[in-house]
Amino acid sequence: MQVEPLLADDASRPVFLYGASRLDRQDVARRLHNHSRRAQKPFVVAALTATPCALREDALFGAREAGWFAQARGGTLLLDEIDCLGPSLQVRFIEEIERREADVRIIAASRHDLTLLLRQGGFQAGLHRWLAAFEPSQRLGPERISAVCRLPGAGNDRPRGLARALERPLTEYFETGLENDAGDLHASVVGEVERPLITMVLRRTSGNQLRAAAMLGLNRNTLRKKIRELDITVPKGSDE
Repeated sequence: MQVEPLLADDASRPVFLYGASRLDRQDVARRLHNHSRRAQKPFVVAALTATPCALREDALFGAREAGWFAQARGGTLLLDEIDCLGPSLQVRFIEEIERREADVRIIAASRHDLTLLLRQGGFQAGLHRWLAAFEPSQRLGPERISAVCRLPGAGNDRPRGLARALERPLTEYFETGLENDAGDLHASVVGEVERPLITMVLRRTSGNQLRAAAMLGLNRNTLRKKIRELDITVPKGSDE
């Protein structure tokens, strides 16, 4: 499959991404934005599933503050899990994108195939017509998403190894914790990771703190201090 044409510079046509993981859909959406004439403008992710239903209208369209649509003006708005929009929001969404001054490229996405979503009949008439008009070239499924993710270049610096494993929970933490005034983000994340890390290493060493300290790159006294501070139960076994 030739995948480079999928990143062709067409900064106006909407795109529908389906299947794959949420992070891969977001990665591809960002690449599409970065390879378009809108690359210097904002790329905004509408985190619908991380936003309570009662707050989604304000988050999308703004009330006291600018919503995602306004933030993405001139750029690209990724509306993932578009099937989470309620009937009234679907109507307002179509009204917004049909406004002449609404200069925003929409990348819609879902875990589910668009054909299946259209058959289920969960969309209001306007949104149904808009989505049904997407041509095959505007629909990227798991295979094409995976192909784009494997392309070299911008966006190919995604974390690997342990960092890759932490990418999903950290992304979810960003989408929830930051909006809830998480405060000291670094301390919060380190605090959440440190206790299970030390606990897991102690289990692996059957409670041997010398070996655990060596694996963690800590001296024994520092490890003991952290065990006390974090109230970690040391598995029974040798301490030598």
